[in-house]
Amino acid sequence: MAQKRSSVISRAVAPFAPLALALLMQNAVIPPSGGSGSGSETEEHGTGAAVCGDDIDGYQVCHSQYPTGCSKAGKYDADLNLLKNQLIFDGKVSLGVLGQSDFAKLETELPAGLSSNNHAQFHADLGKLGEGQLYTVVAYLYYAQLGGKGESSNCQLSATEDIDFHIGIGFDPKLAGELKDQKKLSAADSLAKTQTSVIVEMTPHFRAQFDPDWSLAELKPVIGRQVRAVGQLLVDNEHHNTKDDCGSTGASKSTCWRSTVWELHPITQFQVCATGTCDATSGDWKDLDDFAKTLTTGAPRQTGS
Repeated sequence: MAQKRSSVISRAVAPFAPLALALLMQNAVIPPSGGSGSGSETEEHGTGAAVCGDDIDGYQVCHSQYPTGCSKAGKYDADLNLLKNQLIFDGKVSLGVLGQSDFAKLETELPAGLSSNNHAQFHADLGKLGEGQLYTVVAYLYYAQLGGKGESSNCQLSATEDIDFHIGIGFDPKLAGELKDQKKLSAADSLAKTQTSVIVEMTPHFRAQFDPDWSLAELKPVIGRQVRAVGQLLVDNEHHNTKDDCGSTGASKSTCWRSTVWELHPITQFQVCATGTCDATSGDWKDLDDFAKTLTTGAPRQTGS
């Protein structure tokens, strides 16, 4: 079984190109390598877009050999995927708490010219806004589901253990109460559940390394409850368009499904308020695994989706 947060991450970064490595060190996401690495722990395909080989049978091969993921066509935003695929090392701490207004402000500060596939061009500008650093968000769990199958960041794999848990959190206690009580939502609230949500992602290789018990089964009873998520702030510019991003100028309110392209990805901690209402520094937060145990009624815990 994978170890929890005390594990030492030994992923080698020696093959990274100097410029890419310098940019990453600026954001302090990947620790410098202590050695050259070998075997499955050596990133074999560099930091550019890669064509998937035929031997990728799960997240272990994907994330040890393809630091940016891969696709059959070898065409995707490699710089974005490199950030998505980080394993945040011990000792890195959250720089602060972001609220709804903070995300709205960050959305207005996105650099002009950012598109769905040119993250590297704006890496430094986005870093100045906080991308690559850990932040905390206190909100309510609106929904949790499997992420997209076939995403390049996960080598276009599709099994549950190989893809992201895609989680929407939001800031409306009234909507959260309706979700918690499993009430039938109005049309407006159904839209708000996604259109006002901030996306946070549990990635497969982070789960395996640090939190192997994280599951959709654990998340489902938490829907509507107050949660605290800590993770790497990044811009998922794949969705920087009026069709997906409700925060973008001219967004289509009939199709958009997220409040902002800023998200926490990967998240490194996910906690639930044990008393119903907590602030960011409350002592009543419980790790997801521990909170799930308090809901156990004697039946074996589910660990799947």
